[in-house]
Amino acid sequence: MIGVGNPLAGDDGVGIAVIEELEREGVAPGVEVIDGGTGGLTLLSLMAGARAVLLVDALAMGRAPGSVAGFRYEAGVFRADGAGLSLHQAGLGEVLALAAELGELPELFIVGIEPESLELGQGLSEPVAAALPQAVAAVHEWLAQFPGR
Repeated sequence: MIGVGNPLAGDDGVGIAVIEELEREGVAPGVEVIDGGTGGLTLLSLMAGARAVLLVDALAMGRAPGSVAGFRYEAGVFRADGAGLSLHQAGLGEVLALAAELGELPELFIVGIEPESLELGQGLSEPVAAALPQAVAAVHEWLAQFPGR
């Protein structure tokens, strides 16, 4: 499991908050919990060799703030539009498209939480903080699909 985001940018840190909650609860043997930070191309090395990966991130899905949704990568939630790609930064869509192109994309599931605010210096907004238990439950549901990991 990889939580991504920037805890210093409001609700963008929700992926990290979910991962921290899972670490507090403890996870089953064979499950690795990784703070992926702001992601970028380092996600390629974090996913390398994994049979399956769950990414947790703030996603602008056009839903009410705090809404939680799970997607398989194949659902096409992320697109590589080139907008976030430069020598210094690659967006999650570009990273996942590159991993797929290289044949390095593991089975991938994404838990997204709709943000309310991405302002610097703010913690999680009230609706996003209230959604943490639901996001953690979505992660547990996904993990249940991999008995024996």
